[in-house]
Amino acid sequence: FNDNKALDIRFYNQNWMKSIADTTPVSAITIPGTHDSSSLYGGPLIQCQVWTLEKQLNVGIRYFDMHAGLWLPSHKQMYARNSHWKLWKLIKFDEVLEIIFNFLDAHGSETVLLKVTLHGFLQKNVGKLMNQSIKKFENRIWTAWSVPNMQQARGKIVFLRSKTYPVGTLNHESFFFEHNKLENVEDKIKSIKSHLCNDYIVQTGKAAKTHRSPKTLAKKINKRLYDFVKHHKKSSSNQGCLGVLSMDFPGADVIKE
Repeated sequence: FNDNKALDIRFYNQNWMKSIADTTPVSAITIPGTHDSSSLYGGPLIQCQVWTLEKQLNVGIRYFDMHAGLWLPSHKQMYARNSHWKLWKLIKFDEVLEIIFNFLDAHGSETVLLKVTLHGFLQKNVGKLMNQSIKKFENRIWTAWSVPNMQQARGKIVFLRSKTYPVGTLNHESFFFEHNKLENVEDKIKSIKSHLCNDYIVQTGKAAKTHRSPKTLAKKINKRLYDFVKHHKKSSSNQGCLGVLSMDFPGADVIKE
């Protein structure tokens, strides 16, 4: 857990994917990520992150959960916001892509997974603009439904399908969390073992309920997640691969683990 905006350079983990074999499917890697990745403002019931996207990339985050939409039909730019679609700190979605590509230009061994949820009454318009953005960078964005291996993914953004924007790689929720606790995880892993590291990307995340702040839950959940990942890496039969772990207020320790 971390709620300090500062990031010491000692915790940078910019090239951790470099040692992963090119033939490894992206689904066979445990990937640290953030839930509601651009939610840096909005008060205790809304804020989910304290680090900017740049800092998240530098510390080792390789999955972003983003939300995009338009305010008016006449607008030609999508904006990335938090999942509550509040009015804090506009950032154009193309700026999000630019931040990621700037990082990948400097760290070509890496890949970044990106899941986008569309918001508002203008989702059809937003989808068209999203398609245009992807078209501009089509050689650097993976949009196929199949899971790429690391050779195919390095230096690229890998889109994951969402309910509102079904473009990209297949992915499914793990349901490891129940009632804000990791429940019967090893049994659940066994039930999806044939898919966990192969056919699709498994995603684990837990958003705070409206009456509890993301920070309050993260203080408890992140410690449990860290302990579980550390134990699982040592004892699992699948080399510790758990798919995407999407977190609020992650600390450098759980990201590195």
